[in-house]
Amino acid sequence: MKKLFLLTMIFLLFPSISLANENEQQYSPANVNVIVDGKQIFFDQEPVIIKNRIMVPIRAIVESLGGTIEWEEPGHIIVNKGEIQIYLNVNSNVASLPDRRFFYLEQPPVIVNGRTLVSIRFISEAIKSNVKWDEDNRIVTILSEEYGIGYGQPEGDDEKDNYYKLYEPIAGPASGPSPEEAKLYVLKQGLLNDVKDIVYTPNNIVEYFGSDTMVSGTDVLGQEKYVWLTQNRYTGDISLAGTALAKEGLTRETVVSIIEKNGIDKTNIKKIYAAHNYSKEQIVWFVTAEQGNKKHYYCLDFYTGALIENFVQDN
Repeated sequence: MKKLFLLTMIFLLFPSISLANENEQQYSPANVNVIVDGKQIFFDQEPVIIKNRIMVPIRAIVESLGGTIEWEEPGHIIVNKGEIQIYLNVNSNVASLPDRRFFYLEQPPVIVNGRTLVSIRFISEAIKSNVKWDEDNRIVTILSEEYGIGYGQPEGDDEKDNYYKLYEPIAGPASGPSPEEAKLYVLKQGLLNDVKDIVYTPNNIVEYFGSDTMVSGTDVLGQEKYVWLTQNRYTGDISLAGTALAKEGLTRETVVSIIEKNGIDKTNIKKIYAAHNYSKEQIVWFVTAEQGNKKHYYCLDFYTGALIENFVQDN
């Protein structure tokens, strides 16, 4: 039960975990040989390449390095070797330790033809083995800690590699990239043709849960567009949280009229903004109003104005 709790906490602590199903994975045969402590390892599912990472069946590689695998339930994996214990989830890019420190994975574990595959580099280095890649002969050579050489915990290819490093959890809400970073990102990615405004918008009806960076401007067709960006506070990676065309959503005036119909005087509306709501995974209008001795929170669908969520608390 304790192990399952820790696996579940990964998703609660890291809401930006990337998920993908097997059908979305693009992979090709790796055509590699794997040598562990001088012996070639054969797999019942041949290694594949996904996003330039060599992926191999997790049970075969871990057991060849003297470790064991536990399955708490489908998709939840525990890797054990000596005092090392690593918690993984299929399609999750976060791996954690019992003390809640964690790794970000550039390529999460996936299921291919009924077998769970994991990055050979990550899992080998995570259980203190040395990995070397011979590009010319396409050979992965792994030396276990018992064999005499080990790196300790994975640190990546160099200091610039933010993946596979061991991180301490950071307390407090996350935020989107800086205005300068956000502007550069949307223009470089072609999300906007020009930028008019950049603001931080909370990504939950309760503001202190975190915020995204909202960039507004026009796209290549001259349409007014909103773009929300998030940033991984550990790796620094910027990613797209959501987009919306202004003409397809409700105006602020329309939102105000909806709130008035709920008994709120428009002069008591303190905040109103379009945002990407992580808990609902959709574009919404958030409204905060103070009336009497109460504080009112509303979450409305950006496009229809349908009430998604609201609550009231004492001021």
